[in-house]
Amino acid sequence: MAVEEDMEDVNMNEEEEEEEEEEEDDDDAVEGNEDPGKALEHEDNEDSSDSSDSDREDESSEVIQQLENAIAADQYNYEAHATLISTLRKCGLLEKLRAAREAMNVHYPLTPTMWREWAQDEARLVAGQEDVAAVEALYERGVQDYQSVMLWVDYLEFVAKHDESSGQPSVEKHAKKRRLFERSLAAVGLHYAEGGKIWKAFREMEKSLLQSLDGSENKAKQLENIRSLFHRQLTVPAADLAETLKEFKEWEEEQGVHIGDESDELAGVPTHVASAYKKALLVSASREPLEDKIAKDQAGSTEQLQHYMDYITLEENTGEPARIQVIYERTITAFPVNRDVWLRYTDYLEKNLKVSSVLRGVYARAVRNCPWVETLWKNYLLTLERSHAPDSEIAAVFEQSLLGGYQTPEELLDLHLTRADGIRRRIMSMDDNSDKQTFVALLHDTFDRASQYMTSVFPDYVDRSLTLHAYWAQTEAHLAKDLAAARGVWESLIKSIGWMTEVWQGYISMELLLKNIKEARSIYRNCYSRRLEGNGTQIMCSAWLRFEREYGTLEDYDRALTKVAPRLAEVQVMQAQQETTPSQPSPQVNKTKEQAGKGVRNSNQTPSESVAGKRKRGSGDDSGFKEPKPVPKRPKAGEEDETLKMTKQKGKTKNGPEPSASSLKDEAVTRHASTETPKLYTDECTAFLKNLSFEITPDGLREFFSSGSGVKEVRLLRDKVTDQPRGLAYVEFEDEESLAAAVAKDGQELGGRIIRIARSAPKAGRAGFGARGGRGGHPGRRGGRHGGGGRGEPGDENGSSGRGVRPGLGHHRGKVAITGNNTFAVPRAVSRPLGWGAGQASTGDEVPKSNDEFRKMLLAKK
Repeated sequence: MAVEEDMEDVNMNEEEEEEEEEEEDDDDAVEGNEDPGKALEHEDNEDSSDSSDSDREDESSEVIQQLENAIAADQYNYEAHATLISTLRKCGLLEKLRAAREAMNVHYPLTPTMWREWAQDEARLVAGQEDVAAVEALYERGVQDYQSVMLWVDYLEFVAKHDESSGQPSVEKHAKKRRLFERSLAAVGLHYAEGGKIWKAFREMEKSLLQSLDGSENKAKQLENIRSLFHRQLTVPAADLAETLKEFKEWEEEQGVHIGDESDELAGVPTHVASAYKKALLVSASREPLEDKIAKDQAGSTEQLQHYMDYITLEENTGEPARIQVIYERTITAFPVNRDVWLRYTDYLEKNLKVSSVLRGVYARAVRNCPWVETLWKNYLLTLERSHAPDSEIAAVFEQSLLGGYQTPEELLDLHLTRADGIRRRIMSMDDNSDKQTFVALLHDTFDRASQYMTSVFPDYVDRSLTLHAYWAQTEAHLAKDLAAARGVWESLIKSIGWMTEVWQGYISMELLLKNIKEARSIYRNCYSRRLEGNGTQIMCSAWLRFEREYGTLEDYDRALTKVAPRLAEVQVMQAQQETTPSQPSPQVNKTKEQAGKGVRNSNQTPSESVAGKRKRGSGDDSGFKEPKPVPKRPKAGEEDETLKMTKQKGKTKNGPEPSASSLKDEAVTRHASTETPKLYTDECTAFLKNLSFEITPDGLREFFSSGSGVKEVRLLRDKVTDQPRGLAYVEFEDEESLAAAVAKDGQELGGRIIRIARSAPKAGRAGFGARGGRGGHPGRRGGRHGGGGRGEPGDENGSSGRGVRPGLGHHRGKVAITGNNTFAVPRAVSRPLGWGAGQASTGDEVPKSNDEFRKMLLAKK
């Protein structure tokens, strides 16, 4: 201490002498009549320096205020949190810096660098044992978030430094440090590139203890501890394995033990250690290439992620759980917000390790890094349930999961259903009625809250499967034994989406399961007159009649039939009026319906004389009659088809030869098919995409596959009722090479979501139509066995498409004249045209009456 005081006195004297010399120089400058402007300039520079410092402080204060406002507006603004911490650290505002770090850690885990900076800042201010404990607590929080060798090294050095300065006995100090070192080895000791730093620090700590020990017995025991550490490290594959062996030999030489010779470098090493060392060398050789690639790759790049995933696959094939966990942890540290890595990691732990404490810790970290991934939250809740966690803990995790910000309503719905599942299973396992009633009430509140939450977050979403409400009603009826509450669930649905047929069907199904026949009949009476979507009215009317056949009396059936028949007739009239309104989808569809409808016209009828359609059943006026569209007459023997005649005239050129009749006929058939059929997609060179963002556009998909990738057409699929995007698409390519390149992009991210791409493989005989961006039905079925290949494909040699032809009759088209007595395949409307008497025989030469003639005949009878 005396030496230190003397050194301080010397330094103080030197500083005083330097200050006196500077003052003398200033006085000499004034006495020597130097330019007084220089002195003023020096003073101005000092003033400007103070002014610039003040300006910088004002700018920093303004920046800090803006960042704080941004965080107040959005507490999940990661960039604002990180920038605020960096700015406050530069300004040295320690109190605000602590608060900013704590605020960020509430919502996000801090990076290893952030934890190191925080702990180092606090370590500089340590004044007592309480401060030491606070810093150690910070290190404990840090090592729980991510795997970081350097963070562990800082932690171990801090503990070693402050334990030596404390008044604890050496035995207790050493035991504490040894336990901490063993924890660090379990966490990062298998880290291939940096794990050797922990091993080396451990040995140095044991060596320092060896020097402080007295007595040969204690020293001999400590020597064995150090030797055991060397042996353990030599069995671990690592980058510095050969250096460790060299260091071990040198240390044994110091103890008077010679190891190795020219023929065997492991001579003198225990056999089991030598064998494990050779195996570790082989493992290291297979890991070295991947370690080099990871080190050379840019941090956070796609290439680095791929090399990490290859590394994981390599370790999983070896089947060593400890090493597999380490490489997963390293990957997570490098890519903390990659959902695929977390999902793969947790899936591995659930299938192989199955330790609830480990799983709970990993899931807790996963949802903090990727709070928007619903699958992680759901699996976390299930893991807590499997480990018999208290309901209060599960409820707290569920409340946190609702803040995830999900893109699709299905994710949010699945989360609520998972919570309801857990409560229901807990009720089923209970014996105490009082506790059971408490959780029954909790289950009711969970369902009610889920319904309200879904409506507020996704107001336009309609759960067509009725998963939530059907589940809710079932639990109310069977678990809570509250039939009124169960009916209330369905009644609330009827008020909101009573136009859905599924709602009425679900309500009736519940009553039938409970054998409430009267209540089911009452529901049928309420729904048959409702205006349901699509053909829902017909479905419910038919279901009511079937219900009365199975459950009712003859009087019940008659009453139902009395109500159902007029309603069905009314619906048919409404549908007929909708078909004749100008707002029809397309003239092609109407044309197809006309041709497929009322039968084949007589060959002798003219367009003005043919009847376009029959009177609709139940209608009382002539609204069922429509003026027919002009159609070409079927040519008689020796005449030329009008279609071919027009085509031949159009096909003539000034100088060219006249086309043949067969080519013109083929051209006419092709044009006829192309004008009558909707656009056909065969999906022969098409990719199917799913899990797309709802905001994606066709241009966005083209850009994703890059220009020049051979994209021919993009079809986004939409819901037929709501017209909302379904997250699905078909992308057609020009060649197989472009399609293969597109499929190779499977699993990549687009619009914040991992998309899935596969080759479209439609079933044989089916083709997709471009209606509403979706795919059509099964047009190929209607042609029958002989009628051709479906819509848009010519069937027989005469150009018949096969559409509407019954199986077994299509081969007669064009070969049998539909005249005279050959009427075995002719509809009644054609074989006996309108206007013939009941007793008159058909000769095939009669011409049916026209519309005007028919009306005059009716008026004359009156």
